[in-house]
Amino acid sequence: MAVTPKDAFDFAIARARHQLTLYDILHDSRQRNIRRDWKERFCEFMRWPKSEKIVRVDGASKQSMLILRESVGLTRSEFAHEYLSEILRGVVTASVSALDRYIHDQVTDKSLQLLRRAEADVPKELRQIKVPLLTAKRSMEKLRGDSSARPGALLKAELREILHKEETFQSVASVEKGAKMLGIRDFWGRILAELPRFSSKGEVQEELRAVTHRRNQIVHEADLIIQERPRDTKLRDIGRSDAENALAFVEEFVFGVDRLVAEDC
Repeated sequence: MAVTPKDAFDFAIARARHQLTLYDILHDSRQRNIRRDWKERFCEFMRWPKSEKIVRVDGASKQSMLILRESVGLTRSEFAHEYLSEILRGVVTASVSALDRYIHDQVTDKSLQLLRRAEADVPKELRQIKVPLLTAKRSMEKLRGDSSARPGALLKAELREILHKEETFQSVASVEKGAKMLGIRDFWGRILAELPRFSSKGEVQEELRAVTHRRNQIVHEADLIIQERPRDTKLRDIGRSDAENALAFVEEFVFGVDRLVAEDC
């Protein structure tokens, strides 16, 4: 069975969720250094020299434990939030990327189906995409060689290339444009009905705007605070809940969009 746009999204968002799990495993929750007697007993059990310095990292809620030998060259500081927060930034960017890929895939996947409609019924935003003459030429040549041929694969490949080159489906405006390409009417009103925890279209849009803005700060500004006369570099903070909330919203949002696509396309 062919991979659907939703399948690809689920795979991508699962990778982002795995990063959250990795953060929980690696984030050191210990309040004190390792006890000497425990260390010596552990080294004896492992048949390591009792004098060897080791690092013990206890993950979130002490559900995991990581032991590092001195030769690894890491200390507990590399497992503090300040260091591991890069994983959380990765969660935000991966979640938004999953949304972007999903919209791209849906428009590409549904394009030929939408183009089979009467010309007046083809979404205006889809009609406005300009396909290179060479692609049209190759399609016609394929038909000349075999009147029963279906050159749709050539058109879909070209459309995919054009969309990835010219469109980024992440912002409020661009996601709305993608929905229009798919022929989804009253997109924000209908997506609101799919997201019951929001009370207005504006709230949904603001949440999407906040998530993509945070992604842009990470990707385009190295997540450094912009200062007029900087004397040092300052990194924006990011909490685990920030990353998890961004992931959860994107997942919820795409689930809603997928239901609309199923109804309209």
